[in-house]
Amino acid sequence: MYDPRLTRRLLRLAGGLYLAARHGWPRAMIWFGQAPGDDLLCTAVAREWRRRERGRLWVISQHPQLFAGNPDVALVLPQMIESPRFQAMFRQRGGQVLRVNYPDPDPALDLTPPPPRHLITVMCLRAGISGRIALRPYLSLTAGERRWGPRADRQVAIMSSGLVKARPMGNKEWGPERFQEVVDRLKGRYQFVQLGAVQDPLLCGATDLRGRTTLRQAGAVLSQSLAFVGQVGFLMHLARAVDCPSVIVYGGREAPWQSGYSCNTNLYTPVPCAPCWLWNRCDYGHECMKRIRPDSVAEALESLVERGRAPLAVDYDELAAEPAADEAQML
Repeated sequence: MYDPRLTRRLLRLAGGLYLAARHGWPRAMIWFGQAPGDDLLCTAVAREWRRRERGRLWVISQHPQLFAGNPDVALVLPQMIESPRFQAMFRQRGGQVLRVNYPDPDPALDLTPPPPRHLITVMCLRAGISGRIALRPYLSLTAGERRWGPRADRQVAIMSSGLVKARPMGNKEWGPERFQEVVDRLKGRYQFVQLGAVQDPLLCGATDLRGRTTLRQAGAVLSQSLAFVGQVGFLMHLARAVDCPSVIVYGGREAPWQSGYSCNTNLYTPVPCAPCWLWNRCDYGHECMKRIRPDSVAEALESLVERGRAPLAVDYDELAAEPAADEAQML
């Protein structure tokens, strides 16, 4: 009897064997999950892996374009290679299959367990990396992609929302009406280019690129922008990957030292309940976001642009060979 599920599994296994025969067995495969921001952070792990000369590394990802041209990754595998049979065969040949995620969210509690250190630090710990690490992701753009990036004179990239994704988090939202006020205040000085999903609220006066770019094209736009204005999420990490300075509206859901970059202007509100790491529930009316005014964001953007596009400072962390008790508990 024909079993379509068994057939798919066998095809996946055969595909994995073909890739291994063609490219050589790697020392390890790393993977996170499904979101592009999480996969982009895997580039930080891959960079530290290669710096330590730990051998060939594969990445499992639904977003292979994020790793194109990346010298730290030997091969990107589709998500289907997650099959237990392929992974068991891989381990039998001495390879490691490493899920480098930070703590899994708990939908029942509307919460992601707060990390004790930066997300990239936690991911590197899961990969068994120790020593000094750089807290930043990477995107390898071609010269042609960078030439495509300019969409306007004195362009500033901006977003209006991050709710259109697999796991929307209302507690990250500052509100499209506030981003609109920033555009209105500064539209005579900068040309705003809006990135994001096509369903995101449109900002009047901005060049509309919602849903019109690939992930790499969005990175190209950011690479040629004076700055980026937005919230915590994929575009924040993508901007850092291409050395675009950013003004990030953090509010209080998470703290910049947990997920951000000190080279950015991070607008964080240290209310007593912050950082809560809740997704959508808030018992305080999102006071942490309300305290961040559009004029403060506009002033932060002007100050950031005045500094120019010098190379961004890189944050570092030091990992012990054995994680501390709280880190080990997370792993």
